[in-house]
Amino acid sequence: QGQGTTLGQGPRFLHYNKFNQAESNILIFSDIDGGSYELLSFSNSESSTGMSEPQDSRRGVCLAAVFIARNRFAVLDKNRQILIKNFQNEITKKLTPPHPTTDGLYFGGTAGSILLRCEDRITLYDQQSRRVTGELLVPRVKYTFWSQDYSKVAFLTKHTIVIATKNLEQLCSTSEAVRIKSGAWNSDNRIFIYSTLNHVKYLLSNGDTGIICTLDVPLYITRAVDKQLFCLDRECKTRILNIDNTEALFKLALEDGKYGEVMHMVRHTRLCGNSIISYLQAKGFPEVALHFVTDDKTKFNLALACGNIEVAMNTAYEIPDETLWHRLGVEALRQGNHQVVEMAYQRTKKFRTFEFLVPYNWQH
Repeated sequence: QGQGTTLGQGPRFLHYNKFNQAESNILIFSDIDGGSYELLSFSNSESSTGMSEPQDSRRGVCLAAVFIARNRFAVLDKNRQILIKNFQNEITKKLTPPHPTTDGLYFGGTAGSILLRCEDRITLYDQQSRRVTGELLVPRVKYTFWSQDYSKVAFLTKHTIVIATKNLEQLCSTSEAVRIKSGAWNSDNRIFIYSTLNHVKYLLSNGDTGIICTLDVPLYITRAVDKQLFCLDRECKTRILNIDNTEALFKLALEDGKYGEVMHMVRHTRLCGNSIISYLQAKGFPEVALHFVTDDKTKFNLALACGNIEVAMNTAYEIPDETLWHRLGVEALRQGNHQVVEMAYQRTKKFRTFEFLVPYNWQH
């Protein structure tokens, strides 16, 4: 899949042909001559020096180029026509894109499919049947990143990430105030990890986001495997970054209803903070949020939210605030816990106000 960095007038994109097991093929796109490509083919057998020289090299001018099959690649020429070529650089098919302003090509997730970019949208195009199979409004896409199982694709613009299904049905999006530098799908195909000028962040398909770590210098992510990021810095030196993606895994476990994993993370990780508590409340899990709270008033509010009368009552004893006992009495009355109702309103000296409510609640 296309990932690239700007190196003056040098290479901007490098594509590897995953379809060909017999040899290694690489397409390099650069700004030279207003846009050009070079197709390099390497033998898979190791040489005596451990380094392999290209067996073949083919060149041409274009606006974009991408592999689409074992022995075919697509080129968008200067006239904005799609040329399907073999590895001898010969044109085997010529196609007119569905949008005349098409100015970019990306791999379409399956053999024979191409993602076409124009000013305001991405189009999924089947070059064999010559028909559009999907379309998504995403202006000015710079990079595309397919998950390893090709079930989802992330589109990166200057300040926005859009995640979609393989049929270009949008799942979520997020925006950043600063420029997005790079990204990659984690090996579980569910966490998209991306970098900005000074942060590494994550985005889930349900739209949840978070910060993984801060950066001293910008890094360009090339691969994400479990808790490791493989990156390039601005000097094109490789870096391996160890990360903690527990927060993202915690949210996925919640979404999947794997409450055993959720509670294991609560007890054995360093998940904490108001952001996690707010997230759990917003998602309807106040009972889980209780495990993170140290502030008594917050714990009381969460206990009432999940109907945990015992925790709420124990916490109310620690806070000199009669209004909390009033609220506890109302919730206890709703649950039919008349012993706590009586205790609550004795504490607030308002028991007579509720003498008529308790028999009413018993009758109903």
